Amino acid sequence: MKFNRFLWNLYRDSKEGRIAIERDVSGHLAAVPKFGQTPSFQMFFYEESGGEAVENGISGVEEVDLRGMIGAYAAEHTVATLDDAEQLFTEMADDGVEWPFTAKGKSFVRVFAGGQIDPAGYGDVFGSIDHISAGLHDAHPEFFVPYFFARRFDEFCKICECFDILLPEIPGKLQKRERALYYVAINRALYEFRKHYRLSPKELNAFLYDFAPKNLTLHADNQLPLPSRVWFVIGGVGNNDFEYLDATSEKSVSYWQGSLETRRGDIILMWCASPRSYLHSIWRALDNGFNDPFFYYYSVIRVGHPIRITPIPFKEFLNHPVLGQKSAVRAHFQGASGTPFSTEEYAAICDLLSSLGFDPSLLPPAPAREEFYEVTLENERDVEQMLVEPLLKRLGFEEHDWFRQFSVRMGRGERNFPDYVLGGDPRPGEEKAVAVIECKFDIPAKKDLREAFIQAKSYALRLQSEVMAIAARRGLWVFRRRDDGFSLDHFTFKTWKELSHPDVLHEVSLTLGKRAIDTWMAKRHNFRKKTTRNPSQMPVTQATLKG
Repeated sequence: MKFNRFLWNLYRDSKEGRIAIERDVSGHLAAVPKFGQTPSFQMFFYEESGGEAVENGISGVEEVDLRGMIGAYAAEHTVATLDDAEQLFTEMADDGVEWPFTAKGKSFVRVFAGGQIDPAGYGDVFGSIDHISAGLHDAHPEFFVPYFFARRFDEFCKICECFDILLPEIPGKLQKRERALYYVAINRALYEFRKHYRLSPKELNAFLYDFAPKNLTLHADNQLPLPSRVWFVIGGVGNNDFEYLDATSEKSVSYWQGSLETRRGDIILMWCASPRSYLHSIWRALDNGFNDPFFYYYSVIRVGHPIRITPIPFKEFLNHPVLGQKSAVRAHFQGASGTPFSTEEYAAICDLLSSLGFDPSLLPPAPAREEFYEVTLENERDVEQMLVEPLLKRLGFEEHDWFRQFSVRMGRGERNFPDYVLGGDPRPGEEKAVAVIECKFDIPAKKDLREAFIQAKSYALRLQSEVMAIAARRGLWVFRRRDDGFSLDHFTFKTWKELSHPDVLHEVSLTLGKRAIDTWMAKRHNFRKKTTRNPSQMPVTQATLKG
């Protein structure tokens, strides 16, 4: 749907619309759904003398009103255009801001951002964009939009998609500066949207935080689907996770670092890190996993419906005949947040809980194995014939439209064979393809996905592909070429059950469907025509005359 002036006018003139439009920034922030604790900003400070840091002087962090400090700082600068606003934000992110103060007769300096000096400063920016954008809006409401979608980037994208607000692709996880400056791109897109529809800054705020959420289905109902998988996440790494987890109720909702492959309804195992080192509770995923450039850990899952269990200490995992064989357990769960657990491993956890006196019937049931079209799969070829090829036909292809085992020369005398190629050009030495699909029987863990990704990426780069996909019995991973190439952090994952739904199939068809592939082929053909000059049109040169 596009922005409808008639519906907006009805809203604007209604009582609830007038209330929302007159609401200040703090009021909009208060109305935003809260997922767990929103930490206050901890700013670094150090002792100085004569403009230089004191060697072995006092340093530390303190809780500050970042919104107020940024607002006061921005008010000291003239911002007459959007370009001025973007320059102010960029200089703040790159060069940083310092606030001197005196305490107990000593001079100190508070330091914020400054990614060009210390790359960690960019984390200050994208990790506190709500505080920063609110302060900038306080000072210059005409040119800065308050951004209150931290850890809800998926909902923000839905709003932008529904109202034709174009956003650039999000930066990769390791692109710290680009993540910090992504607010500049968002701010410009919203500014242009506001100007196009002649909205005031207050009206745009009401649109983002009241009108759009009420007109879109942003929050799913409480009836969760049956789980498709079990995921392991970790809390208590240098923050207040323990206190939050201990105080949760059955209505608690929070966000966590997780896997992009998490589906709504999945089971979440909440582990407390050292010094506790035990399984604390069982949660459910409330939405599919997504990437958020303003979330420190980047990949986000929203979780709820927690069930407190009898804690299971690490030694029980390590000594268990099934769980003790899991590589994540042997590695003492180092970096294991977002790791999947199998149905058998979840059953082992339920057995452990039963032995500890906890009733496992209170927990969500283990994921049931579901096959696409009720097929039975035994090997990789079954995945190709019973899953991939039926999917390609549903995406508009016929058998003559794809190449199977496409021959590609990768090195001296070496030939490799991508499982499926779409939009392929098989001419020797000129091999190209719009899309490649690599098939595996199963991808049970991150390392298996990484290995499949590396293999598929090698084919896609060699064939100058725009899209690549990995198919296995659990689902389909689709990767689009970005400015920085293909990234393991950026993909769309769909289970085969989800691909049975027409809306989901349509979504995938926009990237991997027959029309999308044909469009890319036409673009490439037209490009070749433009770059291949007709000899009769070549300028006459001495070399030409000699010929």
